[in-house]
Amino acid sequence: MGLREALESILNFSRSGDGPAKPSASMVLLLREPRFPKLEELRQAAERAYGQKFSLQKTDRHCVYTQVLFTIMKIGPHTLSFMFYTKPYGSESPELANAWKLPEQRDAWAVHKAFMAVDYVKGGADFDSRYALLARLCRELYDANGVGLYLPRERAFVPGDSSARDTMNRAVASRSVDIA
Repeated sequence: MGLREALESILNFSRSGDGPAKPSASMVLLLREPRFPKLEELRQAAERAYGQKFSLQKTDRHCVYTQVLFTIMKIGPHTLSFMFYTKPYGSESPELANAWKLPEQRDAWAVHKAFMAVDYVKGGADFDSRYALLARLCRELYDANGVGLYLPRERAFVPGDSSARDTMNRAVASRSVDIA
């Protein structure tokens, strides 16, 4: 996959020529500090999440690799992309930080300094299955550096370790996804 194809894949979010774009599935981990997983750490997290061996070779069926500016993960027929940012999510839209009703949401949002977005970009799974696939991986990547989970499509922010994990666990339990 070249730069053009990777960019089109990310921008189109599984759009087919036969109809409108399918809704994008994305999970954003808000982070206290701009510390992001290396490829090897992503590979290990994928192996834990999906129970398959993953490589760093882009030609393999289960792999994680970088392609120019992008980090891509193939999980059988599914493709995820990663975006790592060293600034707060929505920093260009300050009203988002003030939109949260609960004090714990506002407090957690205020302390994050970076984020990691994981997007489902290709594979044809229904929306709930996309979320289940993302949640399996994000659950492995969420650590003490995390302050919460943001779901852009729903505009929902779940602060705190246990609440964010509960949300991911529910998504995982909602669907079984074929990754063979």
